[in-house]
Amino acid sequence: MNLDESYIDSLREKAEQALTVGDILKVILIFQEMEQAGVWQITARIAELYETGYKHHKCEFKRDLEEAAKWYRKSIFESDDPIAHLGLGRMYFEGSVTVKRDVSQAQIHLNKAYINDVPQAGIYLGIMSMFGVGSEKNLEEAEQFFLTAATGGFPLAYRYLASIAISSGKVFRAIKMLIKEFFLTMRLKIQDRNHPNLWGVGKG
Repeated sequence: MNLDESYIDSLREKAEQALTVGDILKVILIFQEMEQAGVWQITARIAELYETGYKHHKCEFKRDLEEAAKWYRKSIFESDDPIAHLGLGRMYFEGSVTVKRDVSQAQIHLNKAYINDVPQAGIYLGIMSMFGVGSEKNLEEAEQFFLTAATGGFPLAYRYLASIAISSGKVFRAIKMLIKEFFLTMRLKIQDRNHPNLWGVGKG
């Protein structure tokens, strides 16, 4: 499908304007127009809005995990989007009233995201390997997952790498990882105090 770039740009501008005033329902409707116009990547972004919710000083858009799961599954079925695999894997890993915790399903989706270069998936997979969740405990495998996430710009991964280093008696490496976490966190906060890569890190 050949995308009408000018039309897509106009929709993108409208979405940004709606986001500025906190009108998430309008953002979603615009995103649906973009999806129908052939922007397949937007489907997972619709799911993310439902999964996370959105607070604005004028209004609040509450989380709807059932809708989030529906849109993630739609994205996977239609385009096999790695971001949708990350989202659905995250939902299976954390569990909720809507999506029952299922570690084996979480692993399937998170691995699909990981092998398609979505570094955040490495944190979840690293936690599974580090603590033996759904599989045998494997610190070497966990370390590789966390290294990928750290290289991908997620400070939290360095904290887990420090923990692995301490458990292995590598105190100097642990300190090195904590220092890397600190400086990466500061750099991201300078860019945006709500930067998505600060997930799991204090934003104060």
